[in-house]
Amino acid sequence: MPVEMKTIAGPGFTGTVYAEGGAVFELAAGGRPLLRLGRTRCGGFAEDGALLKKLRFHASLDSLSASIDTASVIPFGCEYLVSRELEMVAGLALWTVDVSAVARGIVSAVELEPVTFPGPWRTLEYLIYGEKEFRRVEPGETETEFYRGRELVMSVRLTAADGARVEFNAGGDLWRHRAAMHLPEAVGEYALSGGADRIVLTRKVFAFGADAVIEKRPWRFRNSFAWSLPGDTFAAPGDEAVLDFADVALPESGRRVRCGGEAESRPCLTSPAARRIFRDFVRRSAADLRIGGLAPGCCCAAAHLERPGKKELEHLDLDDCISFYLWGNRQLAKNGHHLRITPAAEGPFAGSVSAANLGEYPRLPLEEQ
Repeated sequence: MPVEMKTIAGPGFTGTVYAEGGAVFELAAGGRPLLRLGRTRCGGFAEDGALLKKLRFHASLDSLSASIDTASVIPFGCEYLVSRELEMVAGLALWTVDVSAVARGIVSAVELEPVTFPGPWRTLEYLIYGEKEFRRVEPGETETEFYRGRELVMSVRLTAADGARVEFNAGGDLWRHRAAMHLPEAVGEYALSGGADRIVLTRKVFAFGADAVIEKRPWRFRNSFAWSLPGDTFAAPGDEAVLDFADVALPESGRRVRCGGEAESRPCLTSPAARRIFRDFVRRSAADLRIGGLAPGCCCAAAHLERPGKKELEHLDLDDCISFYLWGNRQLAKNGHHLRITPAAEGPFAGSVSAANLGEYPRLPLEEQ
């Protein structure tokens, strides 16, 4: 009996969501898999035996992007509902996972999908939350543990000998990925290991002890990933209207804030003020656009998430950049125009695959295979 699945196909790549089996998703490009996501564990129960409730493909009318949403129930313990949404544009993707207890239960532990990067790989780079620069290593033939600890692995980048690149990032909701750092009764662990032939990231977000008092609530986790091949081609930009955030009189409420309260000059695209400037520029324009002066990074201003009472709530605006890239191109496509977000020369994500792809016009079409 064939495995039920849905596949998004685009220029040189496929993204497939599987209803069953060890993997829930696989990204393939250049004739080989680049990234594979396994299954979650909720409350100590594996998702492998989950019952499928939904698996749907959605195409956009402009063929700029496509999405797949799925829902399954783990029929053990109090029962857990695991819902996912994948949205892809060529070279970029957003991945959202929702976990909730069904039968009046409580989500006492969450292990998100292990992320496997099938090789061979020449270089590995990874960023730990709180560090300013990526650590860089050259994987060898033998299995090596590169990192194990409570702190979040924010981003993993890999480069192959032929120049193929892939990247997996924590989403804007860093405070959820770091739940075990905030909840005194919970433990968590991230680990990165492997060799040239395969790299694996495991993500035990949190687990409460048997006697812990646990809040009854659903959990949502976001991630993004990006990829590129050496033969990728993009439309050459012509005359463009330019919005450079470095030249904008940005209100203090729109600036990135470090943990501890120090404001930076760079905007945080999660903030309502920066988002409003971005939207207004796109809506007023009737030409190809370039957005400059954005350097995705961490911010701790809880007010950007409309939760000022928290004072500090760590987040990352990289997936906001991807969402606004999609939104802006969708608005402009109605009149035959495009948008790109050119990467800033500084910041931890300046050399990322995500930043490079955001700096190009989108490639079409995306469709169901």
